[in-house]
Amino acid sequence: MARRSKRQSMKAVSALLALAVAGLVTVGVVKIRHDYLLTGTELIGWAFVPLAILLGFTLPVMCRVKTTRRKACGKNAYGLLFGCTEVAGHWTGKFLARLGFRRGEAKPVERRQPSGSTVVFNQPVPQSKPVRVTVEENALAKCGFWVGFVSGIVGLTQAIISLVH
Repeated sequence: MARRSKRQSMKAVSALLALAVAGLVTVGVVKIRHDYLLTGTELIGWAFVPLAILLGFTLPVMCRVKTTRRKACGKNAYGLLFGCTEVAGHWTGKFLARLGFRRGEAKPVERRQPSGSTVVFNQPVPQSKPVRVTVEENALAKCGFWVGFVSGIVGLTQAIISLVH
């Protein structure tokens, strides 16, 4: 049997999660129409959990983080929360840039100094400029990010409320 690629597997998982969201919302609406308001709203609340997983972690998208050439990264990413894992700094940089935090921890690679004398070891380390991560995308992708982020919070809250009561 042929092995499936990661992209094909994520597409299959995304399709199953989309069906779970549609099914839970549909059953919730049917329960509400039959005057089971609490059960219906609880089912709709549980639909936010697979929606958050779908939008945040499994939906196959492009990375779209600006590279050093001022172009958007064209590598595959999964979910709207994080960037690709193939380029250093994109995975967490996209998330921090979306939330509005500045990404200043990454430093560019510097030339290696020769180890011929001890004077080199006593010199101060040159300060490098922090790498800024920006995400190049349209309004629909930004909206999808925030819908996934908020649905994750709502789904987690719904799960906690259901387990406590």
